[in-house]
Amino acid sequence: MGRWTLTLQKCLVAALFWPLQPVYGNEDQAELIKVLQAQIEALAAKVEQLETKHAEYPHQIQTTRLATAQFPAATVATPEASWADTIKLKGDFRYRHEAFDIQNHRDRHRQRLRARAHISSRVNDAVRVGFGLASGNSDPTSTNQTLTDGSSSKDVVIDLAYVQWAARDEFTLMAGKFKNPFHRAGNHGLLWDGDLNPEGVGITFKSGNVFANALFSWVDESSSDDDSFLVGGQVGIDTDAGDGAIKLGVGYYNYLDSRGEYPFFDGQAMGNRLNADGEYLSDFELIEGFLEYGVGVGTGKLTLFADYVQNQGADDDDTGYALGTTYKISNWQLGYTYQDLEADAVLGTYTDSDFIGGGTDGEGHILHARYAINSKISLKSTLFINDRGIDLNREEEYKRLMLDVNFKY
Repeated sequence: MGRWTLTLQKCLVAALFWPLQPVYGNEDQAELIKVLQAQIEALAAKVEQLETKHAEYPHQIQTTRLATAQFPAATVATPEASWADTIKLKGDFRYRHEAFDIQNHRDRHRQRLRARAHISSRVNDAVRVGFGLASGNSDPTSTNQTLTDGSSSKDVVIDLAYVQWAARDEFTLMAGKFKNPFHRAGNHGLLWDGDLNPEGVGITFKSGNVFANALFSWVDESSSDDDSFLVGGQVGIDTDAGDGAIKLGVGYYNYLDSRGEYPFFDGQAMGNRLNADGEYLSDFELIEGFLEYGVGVGTGKLTLFADYVQNQGADDDDTGYALGTTYKISNWQLGYTYQDLEADAVLGTYTDSDFIGGGTDGEGHILHARYAINSKISLKSTLFINDRGIDLNREEEYKRLMLDVNFKY
């Protein structure tokens, strides 16, 4: 190897410097060739050392090259997730036509809209914050806007603003203004309207067949009077029962410091009884029991539910209940509910805002039909045939038809 390399060096030197013979003299040429030949010999020695090392450790060098080729990303830092990957945006829009037939009132027709948008972002694997806007005003149980007042601009309000911490898979803590954590039997509004977003601190827990929900909510804060709070909780089980599934539970909800207070929203009693000074006549210390049973019938699903509430803070007119059923088949859902809600059975501010026109002190039937055109668009009709003002001796027939077109995004 060495002799062959030296012979090659001499040949290369002779070939490279043959054209220089006419320019340099014999002595200068010989000196230059010696210098260049020495440099080439040094380079050849380094090449020979590298070849010897490769012969001793060929497997190690090859493995290193393969590892570098197959796993180049190992030496490159992985970029953090884009901010867009942590954000969720959703919302809905509803257009509604309503017709009223109320005893001793003129017939009425109106059209309303509801628009909501909700954005949430993941802070880390356990914490999420959210913010939502909706059409409407400060009404805690409605974000509808009536089309009126010469096509005037409509109000937009903060509907949601919260932080949510999933401490464990079974346990979630919420603070701010958030979705109602309490389960509503049959998705019905005996105690809580579906648009109610309470303010305070909420907890949900689910482990196996057992679930529990709790809420501490500010109902009325005043700089000149005692504050009023809602403290409540639910506990129940959700399990298989024969060919179907059953969910049952109990709840306790106490509105601290309510008797003797003025109505909590906009001075409206909403069916609750008031004393001569316009203050709540009763406390509101509610005990609830509810039951749902769902089973397959034919190619559809039948759900039956019952919800019962009794106010231990009232002397009378203190009971309410709802019995209902829904049947879902293909894109259709049909439902019927009968409800009886006495004047002080629940806080009128928070109950269903559509039954009897909102609030308590009424009874009657609710029928609905829904058709899903696809996963984003649906049609729904709801008919109320009710009597209201019974306990307050102002009884009147109340009929209301609602026709909705719903869009989700």
